[in-house]
Amino acid sequence: MLERCLKRAETSGRADDNPDTIKKRVQNYFDQSYPVIEYYNKFGKVRKIDARGDISQVYAKTKAAVLPQTMFIVGPKAAGKTCIAENLAARTNMKHINFKKFVEENGLKQADDEKVC
Repeated sequence: MLERCLKRAETSGRADDNPDTIKKRVQNYFDQSYPVIEYYNKFGKVRKIDARGDISQVYAKTKAAVLPQTMFIVGPKAAGKTCIAENLAARTNMKHINFKKFVEENGLKQADDEKVC
């Protein structure tokens, strides 16, 4: 890791990119940042992202990791729920599931609500 950081230092333009400073930064990470990560990991709040690749690939991975996985949109009939859900699905990593269509397409129309799962 030190070699990779030193290679990056060649183009960073930072005067303090040297072995001693890099070692201090890494130690600072383990002393101060890592305990915070471990704390939030216990609650399932940490997402690990492979940051290798170009900017657009890393951005896509990051976006997929941090956006909501499930969202419910509720409201009265003709309030625009479907339009909102379709627009959100088009802009995020979520999928729009129309519950009424889901029930019909999966033969659940006459199913007991307790058994739909």
